[in-house]
Amino acid sequence: MAQSTELRDQAFPRPEAHLEGRALATVWGKIRHCVARSVLWSYERGGWQYDLIVLVILAFILLSPRAWFNDRPTLQLTELRHQQGVVELGHGKEGWRYMVDARLVESLATERPEDAIQEILRLRLRRPFTVKSIVPVRDKSNVILGYTVMIVR
Repeated sequence: MAQSTELRDQAFPRPEAHLEGRALATVWGKIRHCVARSVLWSYERGGWQYDLIVLVILAFILLSPRAWFNDRPTLQLTELRHQQGVVELGHGKEGWRYMVDARLVESLATERPEDAIQEILRLRLRRPFTVKSIVPVRDKSNVILGYTVMIVR
């Protein structure tokens, strides 16, 4: 019986691979727990984790290039229809710029589009103006969609 007590008191060595795997699983579990709490936004407000998440979001918003988001509005032909065929694009030192729908110009059935554009703008603005330039806006197949008109009041 003396021999059996000696074995009982001795510690058996554990394999080191088992310990390394357990430590790796523990670290991986902690990382998964942090990611899950970050995604579910379960940190308390005012804690350093909350502040870190807010900083990451702000950095993404402020530092991401605009080219990643193709959200520049473009003037479409359908938008012109809803504006009765004339849209004011803005004004500057040169004068006021308008976009006039080509179908509206064609509906007046004049020989020259310049005359029709002047008539359309005269009815819309109801004040004297002078046309500086008229530039046709074309699509990819070279069809005229409308006219960009620069005027001086």
